[in-house]
Amino acid sequence: MTKIAFDIGGTFLKSAIVDSEFNLKGYQKLPTPVNENDAILNEILRRVKTYMHTFHLKEVRIGISTAGAVNQAEGTIVYANDNILNYSGTHFKQALRRCASHVNVYNDVDAALLGELSYRKQSLASVFCLTLGTGIGGSYFQEPNGLMVGARHRANEIGNLLYDFETKTNYEDRASTRALKKLMVVQNYGHDNVIQLFEDAHHYEASQKLLHTWGREVARGIAEVQIMYDPAHIIIGGGISKQQRDLLKYIEPHVQSFLPPHYGHAKIETAQLHNDAALIGAVSKL
Repeated sequence: MTKIAFDIGGTFLKSAIVDSEFNLKGYQKLPTPVNENDAILNEILRRVKTYMHTFHLKEVRIGISTAGAVNQAEGTIVYANDNILNYSGTHFKQALRRCASHVNVYNDVDAALLGELSYRKQSLASVFCLTLGTGIGGSYFQEPNGLMVGARHRANEIGNLLYDFETKTNYEDRASTRALKKLMVVQNYGHDNVIQLFEDAHHYEASQKLLHTWGREVARGIAEVQIMYDPAHIIIGGGISKQQRDLLKYIEPHVQSFLPPHYGHAKIETAQLHNDAALIGAVSKL
């Protein structure tokens, strides 16, 4: 059975055939179309037909990772912000049922966590995933119940936590990679290239200090997650997770300062699949 995965974001729409060894075939990454007259659904249908023709496929299963709040059972978008036009109410299962035997639809952070869980050799029974990017997203998985989705399918939107009335900012306003770039500008760092900042930090104390300032804000949210869920593992995803230990050393030392004395916290690690996690997770249960 051939599995086709889609990852729909506000900026890009990615797709690929995912095999049993997590290899991606026919990978495409193109700008997400302006969603007028069901443009996103039409683009997905177009790509499915192209994959089936190019790879001579008879029957396919489709997994979708997407921005927005998802009703997994119905395969619909129940809430989305203005980053994707006319997106709330999109019904993927209904639109794709004629060309796929099964269709699974997940919020993108849920899909990323499922991808990490399917890729790792060890079993993780209790894990929280937060993705650091333009915003901050969250997902929680615990055996035997699986993903926590919430009564209104909006669980773990942790970017909205920790609102500060004085600055009128929330967690993602202060701890996302967008926030890190803004901090670099405010402090007249000289550039706002995050990857270069981590390179600079190998040599310059000023770079290290800036990353610790930002990392302390990331740690503040991780402490909140620890208190609420008490997970055994916390995985940090998003493109910045490629920094691995160079990322964690600016975050992990600050976590305990936001927790009660001797409280302890989960093992904190970076994602292993990085930007492919959501694609792999979208088809992991098919």
